Amino acid sequence: MKEYAFRYLNEVIKLSKFTDGLEDGFIRFSETPQALRKGRTIQIQSAVIILSIQLCFVLVPYWPVRGFLFILFLLALTISWRRWSDWSNTPFAVNPAHPLMELLSDKEAKVSIRLHDGRWESAGEYRYRLVEDDLLKGFNLVALDDNYSIFGYLTEQRTQNYSLRRTMALLNQALALRDAHNGEHDDIEDARKRESIDSGLLKRDWPDEDDTKDALGPIAKKLKGQE
Repeated sequence: MKEYAFRYLNEVIKLSKFTDGLEDGFIRFSETPQALRKGRTIQIQSAVIILSIQLCFVLVPYWPVRGFLFILFLLALTISWRRWSDWSNTPFAVNPAHPLMELLSDKEAKVSIRLHDGRWESAGEYRYRLVEDDLLKGFNLVALDDNYSIFGYLTEQRTQNYSLRRTMALLNQALALRDAHNGEHDDIEDARKRESIDSGLLKRDWPDEDDTKDALGPIAKKLKGQE
């Protein structure tokens, strides 16, 4: 229980410092309109599951079953917190002119990316992929340019789990929407073609269509309409 409380406190502290160094006027992804709606859905789903377990705990008089339900409650609480924390800490932000803000602005849209060390860097003109870092045992963010330039060290996670793949899908969607808004050439298909003829130097997987749709359904549809 103490370990759980300590981890919870660490997550709260990390969340409170998440925007340190972010340029004034930028809004982190989790606070954009679409993401807020998704965040509320996550909270409602988690609350329903946790309250259902608590109700069962009250109604069932047998302590062996209650012990199991208590363990299940802690597990559900941990998973729910992790799920919400991962969504809240999606590591990029946009300015008010970006289409994700739904303000119909005619100003230049911008995207800023948060690296593992807490620095916020302005996103370049290219899309990004994850490539394993042999030294740090995590993943670097690599631009899909001709040289596959390393943008920075993004995460210490060892595997590309669902949350990480969703983050990359969301980031590249945000970049595509930025370019469409700014009237720039959308080179997603060019990047895909370049990947298909790559020599195999980099190990990358494009996110599944389901990952992209689940990330932000309406945004994904809007993006498809612009391609």
